[in-house]
Amino acid sequence: MSKKRRKTDKCLNCGYQLEPSFDYCPHCGQENNDRQISFGKLIADFFSNYFSLDSKFGRSIKPFFIQPGVLTKEFMDGKRVKYANPIRLYLVISLIHFFFFNLNMDRETESNGGIIQMTSDETDSDSTETKSDTVAIKSSKKKKVDSVIENDDSFFISGEEWNVISKMSQDKAADYSIQQIEDSIHNERKPMIARFLTYKLIKLMKSDLHSINMYVISKIPLAMFFLLPIYALILKIFFRKRLYINHLIHSLHLHSFAFFTLSILWIINLISSSVADDIEVFFILTIAAYIVFSFKNTYSIKLGSSIWKVLLSGFIYLIILVFTLIFGVLLSLIFY
Repeated sequence: MSKKRRKTDKCLNCGYQLEPSFDYCPHCGQENNDRQISFGKLIADFFSNYFSLDSKFGRSIKPFFIQPGVLTKEFMDGKRVKYANPIRLYLVISLIHFFFFNLNMDRETESNGGIIQMTSDETDSDSTETKSDTVAIKSSKKKKVDSVIENDDSFFISGEEWNVISKMSQDKAADYSIQQIEDSIHNERKPMIARFLTYKLIKLMKSDLHSINMYVISKIPLAMFFLLPIYALILKIFFRKRLYINHLIHSLHLHSFAFFTLSILWIINLISSSVADDIEVFFILTIAAYIVFSFKNTYSIKLGSSIWKVLLSGFIYLIILVFTLIFGVLLSLIFY
């Protein structure tokens, strides 16, 4: 038995004047009912709006997952209102992907050090010979850095300043503030750029390694978003007759599928890292196969042509991706 509606004389959504017989607003379609919506109703409406076969998202599921490239080709042919907006699809999937990616990286940086790792001069008396050798190598590298700074006047800090910063930032007992360390080397007397770089160096030296890594990792989604049009530009080089906007849509769909597939891998890794390691190759091959068939269906080319174009364009994109991530890490450290 359905609940009785408590009708109003005006639509609560758009303010349209309603007749007592109206169950729904003729202007915006909202139900004429002033009852507070239940949590169950809210969830039901969500799935109805996004996953029903008559919704844009619902109609996009089959071609997106099962028919690589078909969704992009439909957009190219002008059938756009029928399907989910590619930018919106990318944003939703990337949000899910980077959420689970960050959870994995959070755990990895806690146990394995992450992207940025510090060296140490201290050794544990109970450590094995292998560990001692590793620490000795790291210590040697650190001494070389000290030596370079002490003998190179082009650096923004002198060797003496480096020693002061290093000792004060690592003194956990005194726990000197950044301002105290700056005052000890008279950082305010330096030129603006040198003062800024010195401040950032002190901040990095004093910061928790885990926090630095997670800050750098948090910038990866932004870097990937800027790589989308670059990948589309690479596709434009291989398929010049197509408009750039078509390649951009294809880039959005390919990245969306890759992120969705990797999201499953991240979830499995959170449950069991050993299982994730065993099936990691399968997920990579799945993404690669999807891209190959997407090229074939989107650009109406033969399978062989699709394979070599995927390999060559992927190689170019990989080089750009590596340099972008390295630049992103350096930029993140500067503005940390």
